[in-house]
Amino acid sequence: MPDPLLPLLPGPQDADRPWLICYGIDERVELTGHVLSMWLAKTAGFITSESAPGDGVHVALPPHWRTVAWACGTWLAGRSVLLGSSEEIRAAGLVPELSVAFTPESLCEEAEAQVLVPSASLALRWPGDLPALVLDGAADLMHYPDHFTPVSAAGDLTCLSDLTAEMAVPADPGAPAGTVPSGDGPTILTRAQLVARVEAAGASTGADKASASRAVLVRSPDTAQMLQEVLVAWRTGRTAVVLTPEAGDHVAAAAVRQEGITEWVGGSQSR
Repeated sequence: MPDPLLPLLPGPQDADRPWLICYGIDERVELTGHVLSMWLAKTAGFITSESAPGDGVHVALPPHWRTVAWACGTWLAGRSVLLGSSEEIRAAGLVPELSVAFTPESLCEEAEAQVLVPSASLALRWPGDLPALVLDGAADLMHYPDHFTPVSAAGDLTCLSDLTAEMAVPADPGAPAGTVPSGDGPTILTRAQLVARVEAAGASTGADKASASRAVLVRSPDTAQMLQEVLVAWRTGRTAVVLTPEAGDHVAAAAVRQEGITEWVGGSQSR
């Protein structure tokens, strides 16, 4: 069975429109599908070169365009995204192959490779001195090719583990694709289940219907939710406009005006 997740990701041929726009405080970054695919390729190359498959790539990053690139680059490499704090990962008995973060304190020390990336959207390297043995997730990334042959993974391969609650509860192996655990426990999703979730979210919010809005607002403090909403936007041919956590209501209003947004993934924009 073909990998159900790869078709949702941008490729080198997607050069005609922006796929991702990120708003922060006094920052706006726009990435076409072609440019974003190059970031994904570099990230996938970096991950496969610097680590062997383990319990996942620890993405300790808040909503941001770099977060999208690292998560999607992980999926392009056939690996799994691991969300949660170092303490939660340690308590679960997991050892990530790689840990990437904006701050040294957020890195998982047990990871095979540790990577720091600058939070400034246009920064080309980590500001200041790196801790010992920690890699620069901006400057070092530039050495990798702009193209990467995607790793086609099975639909039943875990692609997202969110350990941000008390106890991880995997989806029942016998449950239909897209079934997620009940309650507030962390979520573990296969590639097929994540895609089914994206399809269901698009259908339930009307995102599959024709719309005058070519962009949707993605404003969530939760990284897992942000990633899902980005995928919903992409699946329906729209630009995902992501707000970083520090972007306030005035930034959101500016993004809505500038991008001509009339809806977000959760529904129509009220006026």
